[in-house]
Amino acid sequence: MKNIKYLLLIIGIILAFQSCEDEEKIRFPEFEDAANVRIQIDPDYSSIDASDITNAKLVFSVFSENRNIESVVISAVYYSFQNDSTTDPVEIMRLTQSDFDAANGAIRNKEFTAQFLAAQFGLPGGSSDLGGGDRFDFSNLTTLTNGMVFPDTILSETQHETVNVTPNIINSAATTSFTVGFTAYVACPVLDGFALGDYMLEQIEGPADPFFGNPTRWANEVVTLTQVSPIERTFNGTYFTFENVGFNFLLICGNVLVGTTASGIGCGGPGLNWTGATPPGYYDESDDSVIIIKILENVDGGCGLPAAEPMTLILTKIN
Repeated sequence: MKNIKYLLLIIGIILAFQSCEDEEKIRFPEFEDAANVRIQIDPDYSSIDASDITNAKLVFSVFSENRNIESVVISAVYYSFQNDSTTDPVEIMRLTQSDFDAANGAIRNKEFTAQFLAAQFGLPGGSSDLGGGDRFDFSNLTTLTNGMVFPDTILSETQHETVNVTPNIINSAATTSFTVGFTAYVACPVLDGFALGDYMLEQIEGPADPFFGNPTRWANEVVTLTQVSPIERTFNGTYFTFENVGFNFLLICGNVLVGTTASGIGCGGPGLNWTGATPPGYYDESDDSVIIIKILENVDGGCGLPAAEPMTLILTKIN
């Protein structure tokens, strides 16, 4: 009986010792606040006005509820439509917690003028080097005082790899808690609903289809214009009898600009591609009933056909 009592005593001591394990080692980790940085663009100054480039500017506000911001770095890349080239990223603005504290968490009406942006990217002619169709792609990289970075990849190299800013809050306008970035175009304002809906597409100038014997390479048919961006439209048409070939163009202050575009059709060498002509097509900024598009067809000389032949397409709105 005495042995049993000693055995129970020893077991009790062991259990008591285990229950005294350091609480710091088994405590649940505390939750850390994520970054709350919201960028709101003034809709009246959301693009660089190409018709008044010397006075053009972007206006935006930055909001945050955080108290532990190390830095908010706004960087940008500049895309030149004319040269079809993109620069490396350039830091445009840096904010710290003291900036937000001084503004009570709401830094309002920050401005990036066209002259300022041109200088940041070293454009030799200043803002006069900016042209319709150019754009600035801005990004936000926020670092907190605890070392956390947003956006950042977490659980990397695992099947659960993801970004620590979830898709449901990326750039969701006024409801977002973190703005990843925004894009500003060099363009004239385009009216809401302008150049959208059904249009009759006709090729009124340019080479015929030598493969299938058609008088035009683009079929005369009804197409639907949809919006890619405030100034960019797209439609799917029939090209060399191939259906659903995409065609994009930009509405820039009365001019219709077309970037170099691959049709996806070829004969084993260069594809049947096109690019914008000079002078470009045109439209009436107050009337979207007719849009004239001018391109250089087969700019790369694909399929043994003549290269860079002028072509004109007309889009007529169907009421």
